[in-house]
Amino acid sequence: MAQDPASFEQLKSFTGLIHRQPMFSKQSMEVERYHLSFLNLNGELLDNDSEVPSFICDLPDIVTTLNHQPSALLSMPDSWQEALISSSGLTPYLSLESYHAPLHTQYQQQLASRPFQLNQTMDTKTILLDLARINIDELSEQQLQDWLMQHHMICAMNVNNAQLYHQCKNLSLTLLQGDFYTQPDPDEHQQISPATQTLMNILVMLQDPDIEADDLAQAINKDISLSYKLLKLINSAFFGLPKQVETTSQAVVMLGFKKIKIWASLLCLSDMDDKPNEVRIAAMTRARMCELLAKYYKGQSELFFTVGLFSALDALLDKPIEKIVNELPLSNEVKSALVSFDGTAGSALKDTLNYEHGDWLKVSDSPIPKQILSRLYLESIQWSKQLDSQLHH
Repeated sequence: MAQDPASFEQLKSFTGLIHRQPMFSKQSMEVERYHLSFLNLNGELLDNDSEVPSFICDLPDIVTTLNHQPSALLSMPDSWQEALISSSGLTPYLSLESYHAPLHTQYQQQLASRPFQLNQTMDTKTILLDLARINIDELSEQQLQDWLMQHHMICAMNVNNAQLYHQCKNLSLTLLQGDFYTQPDPDEHQQISPATQTLMNILVMLQDPDIEADDLAQAINKDISLSYKLLKLINSAFFGLPKQVETTSQAVVMLGFKKIKIWASLLCLSDMDDKPNEVRIAAMTRARMCELLAKYYKGQSELFFTVGLFSALDALLDKPIEKIVNELPLSNEVKSALVSFDGTAGSALKDTLNYEHGDWLKVSDSPIPKQILSRLYLESIQWSKQLDSQLHH
């Protein structure tokens, strides 16, 4: 089913906050599904009898516009769930999580006859058929062992750092949910592979403010895969250029010096190995949201984009961001934004990361209205999905 652009526009006009988190398979570290939550502007649960929004009937289709695969867990009020269940075009990939448990019997019977699964939320646990979601940071070791014995499938929530991630790796868990994948993991740091080192060397050259156009093209051409992917991307429908670009030098002329440096840098990051693809998706989403925020902070969009993109280097390389930026010939403005959130680009990055992490108290400190941040966030994850599709096409 083709997605109706008007439906997505209605989603962006939602007067609350929408947040997305990936749920990783512990075994493969690939995203098994995404968790989408609908909240009020304070980041709190909506009332269970909240007015049903106009986009609700199109939500299954909208999910495929936002997410990189169709499976999703939806947390929303009972009134929304009832409207969604009674609508047409439901898919078996969507699971519903009730805000409050248990749902009344009639509602459970309705769910039983539909291609949806029931979630019941109780304190620190959520039961989705035979899947229990537990807050890993709120349970004692004994409580955790009890849950592991009671349920065949368990998703650990709030896995927000490397220490918790390694704890989870040694447990009989099925899924992991949290910000751990965007954090550097010193225990995982190994010798950088030759391929990654080559890409880092190119990345350094791309950031050189004194590099000439011909030298820029030569730097990109040093890696055949990089130059091929750059030309393939530029000639894709994502850019929609009026004529075919056949060489890197032509690309520099067609798109401009700054844009080629940005897109080549993005492709360098996308080729770095040994990390879940979701890390690169996070980098692209941050880059786009920072770029969109440049308008509100009256900054340079290319600089804001670079700050957002490079903010994921610590997770990709498992090194502190301070050490990484010192090895790159970046401007002081970019370095200070990445390390200490200084300047307007740093403020945009702070907004982006706070929203990504669902830290609603800090989001409230932003001079940008929360409803605007929510809209830009949705536009950014949609954009990164489209770009990722082109990169893997």
